[in-house]
Amino acid sequence: AAAGDIAAGENFLTAIRPFVWRAQLDFGAVEEIRALTLRIRESYEGPADPSPGFDIKRGRGGIREIEFYAQTHQLVHGGRDTSLRVRGTRAALDALAAAGWISTENAVTLGDSYDRLRMIEHRLQMVHDRQTHALPEGAALDNVARLDGLADGAALVAELTEITARSARIYEELIGAPEAAPVAVAMPTSALTHQLGTWGFAEPDVVAERIESWRDGRHAAIRSPQAVEAWDRLAPALIQAIAHSDDPMRAITRWERIIENVPSAITTFRLLDARPDLLNRLVAALTLAPALSDELARKPELLDTLIDRNALDLPGDIAAIMARMRGAAIRDDYEALLDAIRVVTGEIRFALGIQLIEGLADPIDIARALSRTAEAALNLAAEAAAQEFAINHGRIAGSELLILGLGRLGGGALTHASDLDIVYLFTGDFAAQSDGPRPLGATRYYNRLASRVSAALSVPTAQGALYEVDTRLRPQGNQGPLAVSCEAFGKYQREAAWTWEHMALTRARVLHGSPDARAALEAVLAEVLHAPRDKSALRDAVLEMRAEMAKHKQPGGPLDAKLARGGLVDIEFVIHYLQLKGEAADGAPLAEVAPQAFDPDLATALAGLISAGLLSDTLIEPLALLRRMLIAGRLLAPGGRVPPPSGARVLARACGFDSYDALVQAFAAARNVVAGVWKQILGTDILDSEQQEHTR
Repeated sequence: AAAGDIAAGENFLTAIRPFVWRAQLDFGAVEEIRALTLRIRESYEGPADPSPGFDIKRGRGGIREIEFYAQTHQLVHGGRDTSLRVRGTRAALDALAAAGWISTENAVTLGDSYDRLRMIEHRLQMVHDRQTHALPEGAALDNVARLDGLADGAALVAELTEITARSARIYEELIGAPEAAPVAVAMPTSALTHQLGTWGFAEPDVVAERIESWRDGRHAAIRSPQAVEAWDRLAPALIQAIAHSDDPMRAITRWERIIENVPSAITTFRLLDARPDLLNRLVAALTLAPALSDELARKPELLDTLIDRNALDLPGDIAAIMARMRGAAIRDDYEALLDAIRVVTGEIRFALGIQLIEGLADPIDIARALSRTAEAALNLAAEAAAQEFAINHGRIAGSELLILGLGRLGGGALTHASDLDIVYLFTGDFAAQSDGPRPLGATRYYNRLASRVSAALSVPTAQGALYEVDTRLRPQGNQGPLAVSCEAFGKYQREAAWTWEHMALTRARVLHGSPDARAALEAVLAEVLHAPRDKSALRDAVLEMRAEMAKHKQPGGPLDAKLARGGLVDIEFVIHYLQLKGEAADGAPLAEVAPQAFDPDLATALAGLISAGLLSDTLIEPLALLRRMLIAGRLLAPGGRVPPPSGARVLARACGFDSYDALVQAFAAARNVVAGVWKQILGTDILDSEQQEHTR
């Protein structure tokens, strides 16, 4: 906004921002710019190359085409990359190069050409003090050249010829040459059937009829003329990629679910057509990972994330993820921020899923990245909910909300199927009152605020759901208040908590709160975990809990690395038992000998127990294998069931094995090792008890 009602102008620019900077990539913009360029070139009546009458703004390789080059890239990528939302062509070119969307060489070439063309434009307009972009003839051209420090008009024309040719070549790499009309998939049934048969489909006639039905208007995603055209361009390559997958019919069915569920898919079709390298990743998601396929059916724009420069890198730290979430908000308000949290979380989770099935990262690193993402979402949602809540109810001086993460969240090892186990606490006097227009007592204040935070994390918005939040591990479970004071929490844990609640605390980690409040709560946790216990009663309680769990939570399938006896739960129980027992092998306090033994991360805790002489290193490899199996299995073998052959191969590779058979053998060996350690520490034979349970 430059004049008039500046505030109204700024509000208008804010309101139209989502329409300019679209969250979903639209490669149709390139086609539209190509068409516009062709119309401009066709209507241009001057010489094609620099000479008298050549327009340095509208001519080929001129000022406008350099501006179009920068603006097209900004439109395509700027909805997702906020660093591109800059004014000025040279600034845009620099930003595009810095973000990796164009090469530094092209940015420098076009930037220098743009600056030079603008300088020559100024010289042209200085000669007769009028707005013009056309090169004059004869002496007038010589005058312009000499004004610019050149010998004569011929030198200027030669320089412009070189500049515009270089710029035009780069611009035409973006827009390409005019393309012929696409060949439609809706060829005669016999031809399509023959092609599908050539690609190896078992019943090509049935599949051909099914594919042809997609474009008959029954699906909104392929109904408009533009959508049909975009689909026709994409279909041959997509169907061929599906045909070459390990499970074509599964991919066909899941792709069909996507086009059935979404109201529009034209931008997805254009994206896949513009970036055919994404086809194999799409097909992998369709055939290997039901969870990713289901996400795509709800939000096909998730494919956009895969063209980002760093899409297949692990996400940064929590602060970087939070910054990305804030930057994705289309407005500066609470609802827009909650939407942004959901969008970015979904993008990261999807990209991490692709990394897992392509073997680009260790499943353990993916679990840590999922945990960082959840922590970022949780902290940002908690901050935003607290600010929104304070508008009506104010704040409580000397008091704040704390959030404790437990389970896999506390241990920094989330999977794609994990919920968030959290406990809400607050500091300060429970009898204090807030200072807002509608004041509340501390207990009511923090219980209502905690409910708001849970809603911010779990209630679906326009961008869908986020996480399932589980608060049942709070004092007194579902019967107790949602948030309690740290003082009441400590008293409950010292005086009334069950052994299983103390076991849960071994994975506890403070996720939200000021440094001082975190330190105070961590001291409470340490006091509870390091307290002396009756060792015989502890052992009996652990055995009883695991037996009850085995009775009521049976393994979901032969690959259930979590619940199978000798699996991950049994390792956790052994570790937690030794942590709560609290003594090193020589009887010294465990917390003093090996403080890392109380780390919420299981691998770190195991290392601490080994250093304290309580365990040998034989559990290190089984723990790593079981963790990888669980993390990868949540995507590839849900419930521990045996996946299809293609998924079995990917699962084996994710766990570090060349074949599925080798993975199964290693799983059996790991369970035997865990069972041996269990018997050594707790004195029972868990594999024998499992076999007896199965024979009943």
